[in-house]
Amino acid sequence: MLGSRQFSMLLVLFVCVSSISFATQEEEVRWQGSVVGLGFIVTFAPEEDGSGYKATLDIPAQGLSGAELTNVVYSETEIAFTLSIAPPNGATWRAKRQVGATTAEGEFEQGGNVVPFTMELVPEGEVLGPRRPQTPEPPFAYDEREVAYTSEADGTKLAGTLTVPREDGPFPAVLLITGSGAQNRDEEIFGHKPFLVIADHLTSNGIAVLRVDDRGIGGSTGDMSIATSEDFASDVLAGVHFLAGQSEIDPGRIGLIGHSEGGIIAPMVAAASDDVAFIVLLAGSAIPGRDLMVMQLAAVQRSIGRPKGNVEQQVKAQRSLLELASEGADLPALTAAVAELTRIQISNLAEGQRPSTEELKPVIEAQARQLTTPWWRFFLTYDPRTALREVQCPVLAINGSLDVQVPPGPNLGVIREALAEAGNDDITVEELG
Repeated sequence: MLGSRQFSMLLVLFVCVSSISFATQEEEVRWQGSVVGLGFIVTFAPEEDGSGYKATLDIPAQGLSGAELTNVVYSETEIAFTLSIAPPNGATWRAKRQVGATTAEGEFEQGGNVVPFTMELVPEGEVLGPRRPQTPEPPFAYDEREVAYTSEADGTKLAGTLTVPREDGPFPAVLLITGSGAQNRDEEIFGHKPFLVIADHLTSNGIAVLRVDDRGIGGSTGDMSIATSEDFASDVLAGVHFLAGQSEIDPGRIGLIGHSEGGIIAPMVAAASDDVAFIVLLAGSAIPGRDLMVMQLAAVQRSIGRPKGNVEQQVKAQRSLLELASEGADLPALTAAVAELTRIQISNLAEGQRPSTEELKPVIEAQARQLTTPWWRFFLTYDPRTALREVQCPVLAINGSLDVQVPPGPNLGVIREALAEAGNDDITVEELG
């Protein structure tokens, strides 16, 4: 989703917590706890060679799910591990516990800051987080199988799940395209699995569905850190070709459903390939990323009641920052621009609530570095209308009226206009809510 990479400054350090299980534990175990108010869930599983444990981290409030931990140390009295992806140079947790204890206390260190954390062992079978009654559970009334194929563009292996109705085929099919950020095949966030829900509904109603892990995520190979929307479009086209080669699938009825950034990618693929029979855009944007991000910032700040004058200041600073990034400015210039935006944002906080310069420094530097990545460079400058003006297949575009990430009015209007320029009159545009 666009929100996964959005550049509305975070005013708290990215912090996490976790721990590890008993040395004699042979099955997967989970710990939960918190650090500076942020809840976490850590899952530990034995290494296949019996050498120790591997572990992953979830922080639902920050959309972090399944992040791999390194340098895992476990004994009956000591727990330690590192989250390498945490800015600026990783984050480390060290904890002590009594022999056999199901609780532990320790210190979390990141960017020179040290804070305490606690955790406890989750009882076996306990369900964490809120109930998700919409999440489908087996047995299913359709067939489901794990699949893998290769992107013709660069040899990246893509892994996913194909669900197929049990009636007589061949069937129409759709490929689901995730939003921005590292997404698994279910587009899982905060415990929700929207792509699993969509796949279950469509397949139960006679439509085959392919949902795929992003490159570098889950069972897929490749390097997410150097990829752009164009690379993801190549991955999607490979998925279309894969579906066309399946005996249960009607190759003339293969469509795409793209969410958020996926709503940008779907028209790119449809414009380039006659093998795409239709596309559905869910919260898809139609304007360059630098313009969308300014619009998004203004909408978010207004929604939380920021004063008009302050919002205008933030918009001006954000626009200046993103123009620099779009022009390929160097890291010092971007860092200075991020710092200025941050200064304006924290001016809304009471004196005692403002993060210190030391606390903000690693966050500002990480945000500036992020704007130099290939994905951001492409996203900020790419104009989705380029592809929309070439799409000839049927299009359904849907946005929510309360969406502050991709405001519906401006984007749906531009989508309609761009498709009309293509001479495409088979379009349906809906604002829900």
